[in-house]
Amino acid sequence: MENQPVISKKHKFVCDDRKSATINGVIKVDSTSETQVVCEINGSMLVVLGKNLHVKKLDINESILEIEGQIDQMRYTEKSKPFFKRLFK
Repeated sequence: MENQPVISKKHKFVCDDRKSATINGVIKVDSTSETQVVCEINGSMLVVLGKNLHVKKLDINESILEIEGQIDQMRYTEKSKPFFKRLFK
């Protein structure tokens, strides 16, 4: 059996002076750009918005994501179900 990342039920978001952030409990990173980073944590999505954002460190096995740049906002959204699952309930 392959080594799967440990899915943590808890997560932690630590922001240091709005210049960097460390997120523990990350299951996967969906997208990154200079203005947003989207990652999955415990069945929800965490969206980090800002300017000049970049991923400093990503370790899925340890469930750690480190981001640098100007962090303006973070928000949680529900993970959307695949289209066909919504269509054929």
